[in-house]
Amino acid sequence: MSGSNKSARRFRAALLSGVAGALISFAVVAQTEPAPPRSGPVLLMPPSSTVQPSDEPASTPLTPTIAVDTLDRIETDRIGLIDESTGALPADMWAESDPAYVRALLGQLPHQMPSLAQRRLAQHLLLPPARQPEVRTDEPLLDAGAPVDPGMGDTKISTWLLEARLDALAAMGDWPSVVALVELVPQDRLNEKMIRLRVDGLLVDNKTEAACNEAQAALAREPGTYWQKTQVYCQWISKQASAAQLGLSLLREEGLNDPAFFWAADVMQGNRTPMPADLIAVTPLELAMLRVAGLAFPEALVAASDPTMLRVLAAMPPVVSMGTEDAKLPAAERKKRVRAQNEARVTVAERAVALGVLDPQTLRDLYAKLDLSQDPPPVPLAEATIEKVATRAYIYQLAKSQNVVTARAEVIARVIDLVRADKGKTGPDLVTVGRVYAPLLAEFEPGPDLIWFAGHAARGLLAAGMPDKAQRWIDLAQQMARGSQEAALVADSLWAVDHIAKAGSTRALSAQTFRAWQAALPAAKAAALRGDLLNLLAALGDKIPREEWLSVVGTAPDEDAAAAPPAYVWHGLSLAVRENRVGDAAALALIALGDAGPRASAPSTVAKVIESLKAVGREADARLIAAEAALVLGL
Repeated sequence: MSGSNKSARRFRAALLSGVAGALISFAVVAQTEPAPPRSGPVLLMPPSSTVQPSDEPASTPLTPTIAVDTLDRIETDRIGLIDESTGALPADMWAESDPAYVRALLGQLPHQMPSLAQRRLAQHLLLPPARQPEVRTDEPLLDAGAPVDPGMGDTKISTWLLEARLDALAAMGDWPSVVALVELVPQDRLNEKMIRLRVDGLLVDNKTEAACNEAQAALAREPGTYWQKTQVYCQWISKQASAAQLGLSLLREEGLNDPAFFWAADVMQGNRTPMPADLIAVTPLELAMLRVAGLAFPEALVAASDPTMLRVLAAMPPVVSMGTEDAKLPAAERKKRVRAQNEARVTVAERAVALGVLDPQTLRDLYAKLDLSQDPPPVPLAEATIEKVATRAYIYQLAKSQNVVTARAEVIARVIDLVRADKGKTGPDLVTVGRVYAPLLAEFEPGPDLIWFAGHAARGLLAAGMPDKAQRWIDLAQQMARGSQEAALVADSLWAVDHIAKAGSTRALSAQTFRAWQAALPAAKAAALRGDLLNLLAALGDKIPREEWLSVVGTAPDEDAAAAPPAYVWHGLSLAVRENRVGDAAALALIALGDAGPRASAPSTVAKVIESLKAVGREADARLIAAEAALVLGL
């Protein structure tokens, strides 16, 4: 940009912000809604040393370990929120890795991770401090003419690794971690990208006053386009409509080509402008503008399932009206539309919880508030299915309303049976349902009168990230097994998931134990699950006798499973294991699982990920993935 253009832009920014800046900080306070609860790092089945004593640890973030390594030199990339004491990868995770390769891998990490175990591994990779890999000059390049990023070789001043970590976390929708990391960066090391990410995170969590104050300060330093666009939003919500309109006009005069921003600005002002064609994702600023309008989001955006969009949409208050034309509709039709909107909001919340960007309590509240009073009488619980939102809400409301312990257990047992059979095909999977019902499950006291419920309780609690409470039910079944056939069946049915989840449990598979597990399940179900179990056990290092594999020879592959990952991922994992590059292995494992997660990935992919992680010393992460796969596959 030329000096004259910069001067003109500074003058325009000053014209817009002179009086507005003083007003925004006061007016925004009244407009800011309470921020939604933070949905932070969540354990599925963590080591016992990291379990937090809480009624609902699955939705409670780990207590951050502020790990800023400044022993030898101040490096921005040595900033983190957790360390090895909480299960994170070591600070030298990228030792012997190639910087360009690392940056490429971090840019390929999946955004939608419908798996607690997968997101846990991502947090172990992205949240701890890490030394930058050093550029090697002694190795021949395949492409001698490839450009080299000069910043990647100077670890004293470069911030590329931190920025790559922040970008990956933002794409996952983990904005609280983004903001927390940026806040640890020394002021003299902050760059515009980091400040923008922090402002984006504040906007996502509806912390409008802080976001607008920071944007105002940034605009005074450098009147960039992003800060001018943010100022338009801040002026509008602080009821400076004229200033906001002037800002929009100036941006148009400057030739800004940003259809999504101008569309969001029109919607924010109450216009019914059609969404630009082919738009499937919007920025945090544009999401904040759409949130101000209070209208239903376009279906195309919702269907894209961007984690940040789901986070914002699920935390919005209910939509009262879809537009002024609703007033002309008959009362029955308006009521029908409102009900459809409320059910759609529940569906969005279920997806947001599954992706780890929404506290399960929000979903519980939506289930509890869904008005079913005018619905036809529900079918008997034994005949209920879960493909409908109304049924899922009804079962939750029914469970909450039961004051008799056994009656509540019967309702929860039914929903767990349903989701285990469904495997996430028509509704939430066991991990999501386990997190929703976690507080109710935690209230039960294991005892002989509930031995029939032990298998359901243990699986639900394991899926919810409450291994200690789950173990009490497993122990009960094992203790009672000698004197109770019912308890023996429960204990045998739990053997597989208990064996997979426990660290150090690798051993030669006992034919007697395996037969007992099969006998505890219906014959058809055991046959269908046998291959899944053998796959997971072998990946963890159990010695599977040849005759056991014979029982699954010729079985058809799962048609719903995702395709195998690209060759660079598959062979990259093998190379990372061979050279013991733990950071590469973790990143490639995440890429291999992709947006499908362990539930819908090909069995060979899940096995490759598990055995690779275990081989580079990440057995806890490997078992988290294996245990979650076992649970959601119905084991």
